Amino acid sequence: MRRILAVVVLVAFLPVVHDAWGQTASMNATAVEIVQLPRFCWAQFQVPNADGDEFRMLECGPATNHYCGGLIELIRAKHSTSKSSRLDLIQRADANVSYTERGINNYPRCSIREHVAATRAEVNNLLVTYGGKRPSAR
Repeated sequence: MRRILAVVVLVAFLPVVHDAWGQTASMNATAVEIVQLPRFCWAQFQVPNADGDEFRMLECGPATNHYCGGLIELIRAKHSTSKSSRLDLIQRADANVSYTERGINNYPRCSIREHVAATRAEVNNLLVTYGGKRPSAR
């Protein structure tokens, strides 16, 4: 049932996200990748009609501009069939998450703080799993 619901949601969003395809050329993010992102990334990827607060990272500062790109790299890493490519993508996601973590330090009311912490844990786990350098304590 969950898979059917996920497919229905994906199909419903494809026309909207397809329009944003041209706006994400710098990352070459696909529509399928964009719909996997949290809604607060949609404004950054210029998804049409994604202009309300739920589509933005509120009170987080300018360093969050790397976070959604890091999430795209994480999505790609999870689907990569090449171990070296997977590790490279995870390491790039790690760098973008680190940049975001440092950037939001001075923004205690940042709306994505919990999401960033969960992503940090996931990236750390994947780095260990796929032979990447275990990050130092943060």
